Amino acid sequence: MAIDAQALADSLHIDADSTELATLNDLIVTATELVKDSVAYSQLDNFTPDQLSAVPLFESAVKALATALYYDRTLSNGMPKAVDIMIVHLQGRLRGF
Repeated sequence: MAIDAQALADSLHIDADSTELATLNDLIVTATELVKDSVAYSQLDNFTPDQLSAVPLFESAVKALATALYYDRTLSNGMPKAVDIMIVHLQGRLRGF
């Protein structure tokens, strides 16, 4: 299942007006691309949203990063440690290490 702005808003207890949902959707798109680029596994570009959802930890990494971006758009403290850990795990899993 692809990550949904409404579901993320619900999990963060954010009032889901159209502006907030649009913001969350943009952050989900950004987080998805950042995670894909950070994993650096070229085959991810060919995955459908359902296939990405089936990759263990992919959605968790995207949700965690989208949440971090929601509260700190510039990631002034860098990538959250939990996201770093999930990306390293994804790199190993996808590359067969």
